[in-house]
Amino acid sequence: MVRLLGFLCGVADFTGSLAVTTPEQTVQKAKGETAYLPCKFSLSPEDQGPLDIEWLRLSGPDNEKVDRVIILYSVDKIYYDFCEDLKGRVHFTSNDIKSGDASITVTDVQLSDAGTYRCRVKKAPSVANRNLQLTVTDFTGSLTVTTPEQTVQKAKGETAYLPCKFSLSPEDQGPLDIEWLRLSGPDNEKVDRVIILYSVDKIYYDFYQDLKGRVHFTSDDIKSGDASISITDVQLSDTGTSQCRVRKAPGVAKSNLQLTVFN
Repeated sequence: MVRLLGFLCGVADFTGSLAVTTPEQTVQKAKGETAYLPCKFSLSPEDQGPLDIEWLRLSGPDNEKVDRVIILYSVDKIYYDFCEDLKGRVHFTSNDIKSGDASITVTDVQLSDAGTYRCRVKKAPSVANRNLQLTVTDFTGSLTVTTPEQTVQKAKGETAYLPCKFSLSPEDQGPLDIEWLRLSGPDNEKVDRVIILYSVDKIYYDFYQDLKGRVHFTSDDIKSGDASISITDVQLSDTGTSQCRVRKAPGVAKSNLQLTVFN
């Protein structure tokens, strides 16, 4: 507990050779979307201490003030729900943080979530930081997902094709972001996990061990309007509601699909 409190208070910074390899960047999302805040890091043999990671919300004209702790990984445990307005909305994306991935998602982003966030990685004697700017807009635009909501039924072991076709309008000028989400709750009101993500011309996947290597975009040209995915070797646990969410600022559109896997 004493060591944890000392870490939270930010005592004694050494630089060492630990490095956060993710560049500083701005993440733009529309209200209600899921924001992926990347933070990849690399260690060196001289970094022998326990691994500690904290995500901080910064404030002040030069981001010189730590406003709050968002989520914390320390001594192989994850601590979250520090702030009521973020309760249940912030999660590490990797099941194996020690492998070098401290990225997080913030689900159902609100205008109040906009600001500067810092990923801080410590493994004594090294410490490394990286800041990311989150911008949240309140526009919907005229982008549309043309695929109707539907149910896809597959037998265990088969490949499920989840379609998601979309169309853009000339006013949609921002970068194209696509995320597939697994929903939960009686009205599918909760984002349970990010399945696969396309952002700034890059694809991010393998967020969860049980889907590792099984989820892929089906098109080689996603920008042409096809955000469909396939899930290979489907399991009974894959049954549920998935949401395709497409954004190209100011346009945002989404469509839900139900996957049913039978034995």
